[in-house]
Parts: sequence; structure tokens; C-alpha cells
Amino acid sequence: MNLDPSHLALDHLQQVRLLTATEHAAASNDPELPNALFRTPAEALAWVVAREIVPQEQLADLPARAAPGQQNEAQAIVSEATDLISGEFPLPPWAQLHIRLLDRRVHDGVSANALDQLLALQLIDATQHAHSLSMLPTHQEAWAAPDSLPATLAWTVLRSGALGEDALRALAGRTSHPDIVADAIARIDGAKTTTRVTSTSTTFSLDSMDFSTSTSSSTSSLPSVPFALPPSSSSSTSQTRTFTWTSSSASGSAPSRWKKMIGVVVVALIALYLLFGR
Repeated sequence: MNLDPSHLALDHLQQVRLLTATEHAAASNDPELPNALFRTPAEALAWVVAREIVPQEQLADLPARAAPGQQNEAQAIVSEATDLISGEFPLPPWAQLHIRLLDRRVHDGVSANALDQLLALQLIDATQHAHSLSMLPTHQEAWAAPDSLPATLAWTVLRSGALGEDALRALAGRTSHPDIVADAIARIDGAKTTTRVTSTSTTFSLDSMDFSTSTSSSTSSLPSVPFALPPSSSSSTSQTRTFTWTSSSASGSAPSRWKKMIGVVVVALIALYLLFGR
């Protein structure tokens, strides 16, 4: 029996009848499954739609398939999956999902119990403990990752902000639990990358019907995310909009193929919006 989270989540979708046997087999045999970042049924369903195993237009009708007594659960799964592949920006479902899953995986293993243990081990103090408790992520208990002290300690730096990175590194030399601190530091380092960033700003004026483009490059340490979404600004007097997309050549835990595909799609979407969006 395969007990890894992605297969368990897919199996659950079939048990609830949100996936047919054929769809379940297609998802289980998908060559991208080993690289998948999902671990819950809703994430699995969003991934199945993003992989076009189930058409997106059928997603809203899936709860009608649910087994008797499981309609409410099925509806909740479908609603969450819909949110995971939807967003403010006009990106395809797989791009929307990838962004959200990268963020969700940072929270795996983070729990109140782990925070309590970190406090008992004096790796955080009472103030840091209380602050972090107030910001704990919400997990579906049945699908949550096992409690992890290193992951939770890293989270207090990366997400809750209760502990500074310098303070964490200073713990390495004066704690009786250097293994936990070293693992947390490695997780933080893994969430960063030193990259050469190229920013291209394209301005289109409705008055002159002209494009102007400028490009700048810099090297910096950034969170390991696939790309920066394009902000836009407009002026009521000049009718000019500026769209900026920042592409990064970065190493990280996300599959490099997905990063490259996301970058290409974003550039294409910006170009189409500039041409036809107004």
C-alpha cells in the first residue's frame, strides 16, 4: 500500500467519488506526480484539474458525484480546490496552484505542540511563543504533516517573525540542541536564493500609441518563489499604464520546468493585455 501523501489524497478523492476510476488511474500514472507538492484532497483535486485530467469547467459539478452522506465534504473539497486555481491575476490554473502550494509547504510541520516543545527547550522565549501561537496556520488535522521542531523554528523566522534570523544563528553556539537549530537554518537558507534579477518595464501610451521599454539588472537574495507578478499603475491624466515583470533565474525546491513555463506564460499574458486589454 502506498502511503505517501499525494497518493493518499488521490485515493480519498476516488473514495468520495470526486474522481472516477479512470481519472484516478490517469492521475496516479501522471509523470509529474513524483514532483507534485500537494498533500490534501483539495490540493490533489486542484492538481488534477491543473493537469487537465478533469476539465476545469466540470469542477463545479463534481459534488453531484459524491457518495451518500459525503456531499458536504465533497463540496468543501471542490470549493477549496476552486480557490487554489483561481486568483486576481489572469494566470492558468497550474500557475495559480503552484504559487499557493509553494506557500503552503512552508507551513508543513508547524504546530502548537511544536511551539510548546521549542519553548520547553528554551529555543524560543515566552513572548516569541505567544506571538507565534497567535499566527499559527490552520491545518486539516487528518492531512497535516507530522509536527516538526526544525520546521516550526524556521517558520518563526520566515513567517511569524517572532524570531530574527541573526538571533536564530546565534543560538547555534549556545544551545544543547544544535541539531534542531542547524536544521532550521538549513531550511531558511533553502528558502532563499541569490539571483540575478532582470526587470523589464513596458509603458504603453494611449495618446501616442507608442511602447517604451527599459531593462535593469541586479543581484540580490530573494525568497525562492517562481516569479514576481506584474504590478500595474495608471494615470488619469496621461492614460499611460506601466507593467513590470521580474524574472529570476533561481535554484530551489520547485521544479525548474514549471518555473520556466510560468515565466513564459506571464510574459505572453502581459503582452496580450497590453494589446487587447484596454
